[in-house]
Amino acid sequence: MKKEAGYVLDVSYPAHFHKEIQPVWLSSLTHFLGTVAPDISKPYSYCELGCGVGINLLVAAATNPLGQFVGVDFNERHLAVARDAARSIGLDNIRFIQADFARFAQDNNLFFDFIVSHGVWSWIAPNHQQSMLQLVQKFLKPKGLFYLHYMCHPGATQMIPVQKLLNELAHHRAGTAEQNIQAGLELLGRLDGAGAFVDQPRLSASVQGLPGKGTAYLAHDFLTDYWRPQHSVDVHRLAAQAGVTYLGSADTFDNLEGLSIPGNLQPVLASITSPAVRETVKDLARNQHQRRDLFQRAPERLSAQQHLQQVDAIRFRLLPEAPRSGAVHFATPIGAIQGPEEIFSPLLQALAARPASFAGLRQLPAFANSVGLLSQSLQMLMWRGYAHPLRQGQLTNPEPVGRLKEWIVQQQLNLQVVEDCGTATYQLPDKM
Repeated sequence: MKKEAGYVLDVSYPAHFHKEIQPVWLSSLTHFLGTVAPDISKPYSYCELGCGVGINLLVAAATNPLGQFVGVDFNERHLAVARDAARSIGLDNIRFIQADFARFAQDNNLFFDFIVSHGVWSWIAPNHQQSMLQLVQKFLKPKGLFYLHYMCHPGATQMIPVQKLLNELAHHRAGTAEQNIQAGLELLGRLDGAGAFVDQPRLSASVQGLPGKGTAYLAHDFLTDYWRPQHSVDVHRLAAQAGVTYLGSADTFDNLEGLSIPGNLQPVLASITSPAVRETVKDLARNQHQRRDLFQRAPERLSAQQHLQQVDAIRFRLLPEAPRSGAVHFATPIGAIQGPEEIFSPLLQALAARPASFAGLRQLPAFANSVGLLSQSLQMLMWRGYAHPLRQGQLTNPEPVGRLKEWIVQQQLNLQVVEDCGTATYQLPDKM
């Protein structure tokens, strides 16, 4: 097993796509959250820290030609895949840099409208976390957005001893990272079968679900020497020191407190005025195990009228897996929510007919005099993967998107590019 700075190097991280870090999603969500977003109808710059094999950047660059995209990763194995893909697709608005964050902070002379990092923060040493924040402090433009994904308490807490066991076992074996993970899974299976987790049914269920995630993914997830869930308020304090303000979550469901917090806890949350205490209570109420936090440098808050004007201008379309009418079932982290047919059927039918703006959808009788209900319904459809904001403007050169689609097929990724939304979606197995 090969490591550098405590992180696994002898196996590539699988290509995972995250819609929440794409520029159209982030800019639209920022308007929902009530501040002025970077203007992606004009040229802009975007950086992903810890980009892996680059799938998120490849989709973004091919479908958002006004953006200039930079990916940074210290694993040359990852970047070889990313660079080869960019060349074969013919992208001239993307480049990949092999460096750790400290080196990139030292050498970089670019400023960014977006800096994003998914699946990195909780797995790297504290000095690399500080370098990441230094990059944000030095190179994020005013009104620029910083997206940070990380594991958090209390949801991830139960896995701390599991990770410790897997990592410790790997240190005492001579195999590859994947071989060591497989040995660790077998040991966990024997422990679970012998009743080691009988008084921790959630942990037992988590352990039983691990083999289905794949050994390459699990090696990167668990074999780092710096696997640390954190309290969100601690992360927010560090981010504030880097000069950015917490706006909300890039996960739309988490921003809908009326739905994402159990009803019997709503009065308790309403009585709390401290933002830090509120975030801690929300994490407890949701048993939150990961966060997708969105920060902004020098946010410009919108007035109520400006807020509505910005949201009114967002246009939406249905995504391929969406139903065309009827009630909508949402399997949320806190339980099932049934979206009523009388609310969602008119919305789905309107979007099935053609893309529509928020202003246009406000004219539907179901949402008469109820802007909040429409906003909540659309954001739930976005979260479920049924609707998405449209990118402004047309693609002047569709050829890179076509070659991206061919590359995705060659790589056997179950992704479907949605070019007019500047994103991609995962396909269900029966539609691949």
